[in-house]
Amino acid sequence: MAYVVPGSQDRLVWSFRVASDKLVFGEVPGPGIEAPPAWVDAVVAVARDLGCLRFGREVELSRLVWELGIGTEYTVTIGWKTGSGLGGFARGEGMPMDAAFCAAAVWVADTAQTELAGYEFVQWPCRGRHLLKPRQVDGTPVWVDPRTDHVICAIGELCQGPRW
Repeated sequence: MAYVVPGSQDRLVWSFRVASDKLVFGEVPGPGIEAPPAWVDAVVAVARDLGCLRFGREVELSRLVWELGIGTEYTVTIGWKTGSGLGGFARGEGMPMDAAFCAAAVWVADTAQTELAGYEFVQWPCRGRHLLKPRQVDGTPVWVDPRTDHVICAIGELCQGPRW
């Protein structure tokens, strides 16, 4: 469910958990506007991947509350609330709300990876010392081994088996 941020009638925020590839919305009342589907799908794909190849602090992913916001310029902010063993954050860099799934997934993956490594000391996704990098390859959002430029898998499929 979306809600209007107090003091700003022009900003919508959807607050939800991801459970079994489905969104679980909180009890916050709102205007009933649906979130942009490409962005929802991007968050679901990245949330699915958060359970694999993660080293460092233990994170309770089932209780992680994501926030997806649309501002006055129709740009997206993504983040999560403090809790579940993680500090909260919200970050926006001018990504348009009508971005395609591929661009949205790469940006959400990069944003989550940067946040976890920069503040929470969680390396994700990685095996050993090498972090995978989210990229767009042939119109598909993928995880790439930056040492070899080898595509490991599509974003959202990291847990489907060892490919690295």
